[in-house]
Amino acid sequence: MPGKRVQLVTVGEAMLRLSVGAGHRLEDAHYFDVHVAGSEANVAYAAARVGLRSAWVSALPANPLGRRVADTLAAGGVDTSLVRWVEGGRLGLYFVEMGAAPRPINVVYDRAASAMAQAAPDLFDWKVAADTDFLHVSGITLGLSRSARQIALGAMKEVRSKGATVTFDVNYRQRLWDREAAAAAVREVAPWVDVLVCTAEDARDLFGARGAPAAVLQHLRTELGVGTVVVTMGADGAIASQGDLTVARGGHAVETVDRVGAGDAFVAGLIWGLLDGSLELGLERGLARDHREVGR
Repeated sequence: MPGKRVQLVTVGEAMLRLSVGAGHRLEDAHYFDVHVAGSEANVAYAAARVGLRSAWVSALPANPLGRRVADTLAAGGVDTSLVRWVEGGRLGLYFVEMGAAPRPINVVYDRAASAMAQAAPDLFDWKVAADTDFLHVSGITLGLSRSARQIALGAMKEVRSKGATVTFDVNYRQRLWDREAAAAAVREVAPWVDVLVCTAEDARDLFGARGAPAAVLQHLRTELGVGTVVVTMGADGAIASQGDLTVARGGHAVETVDRVGAGDAFVAGLIWGLLDGSLELGLERGLARDHREVGR
């Protein structure tokens, strides 16, 4: 096949998501629905589902739970040949109960000391993984552990040296680390990021960006020095800036069935549009996909 080996490589942890049905509580559950989840895995899966050649890089335990993750992603068209298998490692889990108003969604994590969080940076061959058009990482990977942050940064530097585009989703998770540490880590990797995606909420909480969407956008560009910045605003859509171009698109009115992974679907659509050379198309495709179910 001419060109790059794949169009998109994502790097990060995957987990098993165990959820209860609507209206049920975790403490009363007799059974769980089981799905594969994880930000970068979701992006790779969603991209593959629209026909992109995508690959996912991670470390998985060499046991049935790890194989469940790899088999699910491979069945969706994701290249998992770069996954490293760890004997005796563990897979992270998280438990979800979908809230019904006024009760919010409740998430309980059991992800400490996962195979990916404990993986050594030299476990991966970035010369092979760098044969791509795009690399995507999220702030979740930076927050997993010091070694995971080194893995992500090493991947960014390698693919940048080969001419690939690096996309980065801030994706702040307060249960992983505090705001100051997350903001410092984003600033550390920003010089190797080409496209940054951030929610308006994370822009406010991590970088003090407030005001109208255009002001938030400019604040992030000035603060982080990234060439292309995308700010997502939930139901209000998204706004993006690239050089002298600023593009805004409204959201779509939908009935929310499962909001987990919506941001990852947006990123997959954004990258799809950028691969076709259009920031505007990226926003449109991202917003059209951000309400769909991914990573299942």
